[in-house]
Amino acid sequence: MEAATDTLEAPESRGNQTRLVEEEIIAKASAGFQPLPMLDVIFSRMAPATAASFRARASLITEVRFDRTTYAPWGEIVTGMDPHAICATAEAPQWNGAIALAMDSVFVFAAMERLTGGIPSPGTAPSRPPTGIERETMRHLFKLILEDLATNISRIAEATFSLEAVESPKEIGAIHGVSTPCAVARMEVRLDECLGSFSVIIPLRTLDPVQERLATMFLGDKLGGDSSWRDHIASRITGSSVVVTARIHEKQIPLSDILAWKPGTQIDFSILPDQEVTVMCSGIPILFGHAGRLRNGNIALRVTREAAGPIPSAPEELGSM
Repeated sequence: MEAATDTLEAPESRGNQTRLVEEEIIAKASAGFQPLPMLDVIFSRMAPATAASFRARASLITEVRFDRTTYAPWGEIVTGMDPHAICATAEAPQWNGAIALAMDSVFVFAAMERLTGGIPSPGTAPSRPPTGIERETMRHLFKLILEDLATNISRIAEATFSLEAVESPKEIGAIHGVSTPCAVARMEVRLDECLGSFSVIIPLRTLDPVQERLATMFLGDKLGGDSSWRDHIASRITGSSVVVTARIHEKQIPLSDILAWKPGTQIDFSILPDQEVTVMCSGIPILFGHAGRLRNGNIALRVTREAAGPIPSAPEELGSM
């Protein structure tokens, strides 16, 4: 009987789960949570830029990693904040709206320890409201984050952010309605052995002027770039070694003639003294030039043009080589 009862109850249980999922989907849709995939692209590219800004302009050697973008009502976001976090508000004039930032107490305390000459340790963040000195110190980091955010968003639309106030979660809770839908980008920050985080909170109504662009993935488009990463790649490439091959001449010969070759057979390639030489890398032509002999007896090549360059009207003399 127990087995029969379980069999009868299972469909009802599955039906309840299905209804809960449907209700959640309907609730999300009615709240206006439209995913903005380009935000993920922007914040993933912003993470290394912010780490570089912390290092160069705040003397904080950190690892910043984009965690995820979530969508939730403003009231739910504020309720779930670290009660000892430090928050900031900023105006976005081009969008006629405001955004918010929040740093959890782990990151705040670790940054203060490092900036005052200490060594932060995990689990030592105090459970107390931030002091005035801590707020003013974090103000500088907030400005760096806003600058990097503006730089990365400006690849899609013009944006500037002006820091307004540095407050606590309780004080910041009144700037938007509790049901205002927001996008929350969470960044994980590792400072020494401490793992904290900061979040960028943008109400969707603030993003109205650029929402259409943020909702579309620009597949195949070049969305800016990281200059520090390009410089790193360039330095690595310029220090690398490659093998190049000089091809003097090519000639098509019938297979019957090749099969008739014997030791001592002379092959006339009809190479002229001013024959152009092709310099190749991995089978791809990269340069053209003319060969000559130096005074020390070595063979040298004078480059006349690049593979994509114009063909000269007449070859240059190599007598000066």
